[in-house]
Amino acid sequence: MEYIKIAKVDHVVMHRKGISASGTLHLTTHHLIFTSTLFAREFWFAYPTIGAVFKNRGSALISKFKDHHECQDPLYKGKDIWSFWNIKIVGKDYTVFSLDFQDEHLAQDVYDSILKLTVLHEEQELYAFIYTPNRAEEPFNSWNIYDPLTEFRRQGLTFGENCPWRVSNVNQDFNLCKTYPRVLVLPSSISDTLLTHSIKYRSQNRIPALTYYHRKTKTSITRCAQPLPGLIQQRSIQDEKLVNEIFNCSSSSDLQNFRAVKNIIVDARPTTNAMAQTALGGGTENMDNYNFGGTVTRMFLGIDNIHIMRDLLNYVVDHNLVDNDLNLPIDVNALNEGKSAHWLKYIRMLLSSTDTLVKSVLFNNSNILIHCSDGWDRTTQVSSLVQICLDPYFRTLEGFMILVEKDWLSFGHRFAERTGHLNSESSFHDNSTRMSISGAATNMTQGIDLNSSLFGFSNNNNNNNDKTEVANGELTDLNFSSHLHSSEFMNKVSKRLVTKKSSKFTSPVFQQFLDCVQQLLRQNPSKFEFNERFLRRLVYHLYSCQYGTFLFNSELDRVTHDAQERTRSVWDYFRSRKAEFKNAEYNSTESGDDDWILPDIKNVKWWWQLFGKKEEEMNCATSSSASRPCSAEENKKASLKFPTLNLDIFGRK
Repeated sequence: MEYIKIAKVDHVVMHRKGISASGTLHLTTHHLIFTSTLFAREFWFAYPTIGAVFKNRGSALISKFKDHHECQDPLYKGKDIWSFWNIKIVGKDYTVFSLDFQDEHLAQDVYDSILKLTVLHEEQELYAFIYTPNRAEEPFNSWNIYDPLTEFRRQGLTFGENCPWRVSNVNQDFNLCKTYPRVLVLPSSISDTLLTHSIKYRSQNRIPALTYYHRKTKTSITRCAQPLPGLIQQRSIQDEKLVNEIFNCSSSSDLQNFRAVKNIIVDARPTTNAMAQTALGGGTENMDNYNFGGTVTRMFLGIDNIHIMRDLLNYVVDHNLVDNDLNLPIDVNALNEGKSAHWLKYIRMLLSSTDTLVKSVLFNNSNILIHCSDGWDRTTQVSSLVQICLDPYFRTLEGFMILVEKDWLSFGHRFAERTGHLNSESSFHDNSTRMSISGAATNMTQGIDLNSSLFGFSNNNNNNNDKTEVANGELTDLNFSSHLHSSEFMNKVSKRLVTKKSSKFTSPVFQQFLDCVQQLLRQNPSKFEFNERFLRRLVYHLYSCQYGTFLFNSELDRVTHDAQERTRSVWDYFRSRKAEFKNAEYNSTESGDDDWILPDIKNVKWWWQLFGKKEEEMNCATSSSASRPCSAEENKKASLKFPTLNLDIFGRK
């Protein structure tokens, strides 16, 4: 409470989705709440969901009306829209809204309070540690929804004398690998002693371990991190033995009809990136050592790293979504043909990789070993998508929850780093005052040549009166200062800075995976028990910090912070409201060993519901044949025309 300078402000105007409403703003310890007679419900917004905040001179309507005389909104009748002070908030879940204040001091108090309530320093300060479940959630304890032994038995493993796989507790105390789960499933022929000698050859000690066993073909999907041959191309006999035995698990004497045609080592990175890692001690497998008698092929998927994905989605927000508070139109052609369209390119790339690997399992009886650099981002995306296509169980509500628990949470996707729950002050921008060179101006002008025309003005003449000068650490009231208070300049500053992140490790990796799942759901509506809203709410709770599920980087971190005892699982929320997330088109009678699906790469569209837009605003008109989703039966018929795949693409993207 000591962070809150002011708890209640009346006569605030909110702009959201093109609607302006006057009402009362409340600041609590965990939510910003806005009430108005024009809104049927209170508007609640959790502080951890904040991606960026801007305090600007003038009303939000300046973005819409360059001339204040053009504004006909009755809330501003007889008032100069430049006389207001505005706080604009861009959410990590793509909620964008603005608050107009008539008093600068009130606006500053609200801005300062939101900053203190958002910029936290420890996970224990987050909302999840004070959240009390409602009556519907109380009976659930979803921290126990996933049990690894139960799940692997469901997949078809018996863990008996004749089973080629065994359960190892070598990581029970997280001494083998701090980012791996306690329970690992490994070949029965591999001893724990060999594992302890092999860990140093894989980045972060993330050795190859089983994540999925395909019952019908008796093949496996295993995952790990990159090997560490380095420039001297060192090798590990123990690692080679482990990988060989993983592939041999599908070729025991009673499974001759299912012996793999080709085993595949999948490197999710671009080839050049993988090779460049050798200079840093990493690299990729030397196929002279991992060919195992000509039974193994290596693939590079060409998926770029977390920084590319972060910057790309930031670009989409900056250039297309930042004015969602006023519901200003976007250029659909620029969205689908310019740099923004690269986001869909990567969605297609992930789905195309999924398509190839699913066919490899189904038609070539292939075992798949997947890794990227550290094995917790691209590896998890690809592994999860392949399993969703192969196994109808993961397309049910609880099955999908278990998949996330297994491949994302227990195998150590770094949720805390990728989501940036602990925001920094760099996400806050006070553009309303004469800005200090050492503070906000440094942020605003970072990477900007003030003599360029980036912001629509030029400063090329030699008159000293037109140049930006510094006096006592502040920008003086010269040409730059006049531009600082122009609507055009402020809009461009806002869009330039809106998605600056607090950490270089933040990235929408999990959201990108959910986007791919949404594409599969839209293409195969009868094959998923859950609906699109389930995925959208999952994106929201990824950032809301209301539950403890996504607060930490690994199973060890959750144990260390007593997450199960001190917070609730996000699955309590979904399990207590199942009716809201059920897909009316789901046909459960179709489920079975042959109930696999394949992505339709030609039918990839913007997830417009997530971004708060209408479908026609984001997706270009296409011909009916191109936009019509292929049925599961059509996908199967098309796939069966290609019973074998040319996977011998060593060294190519």
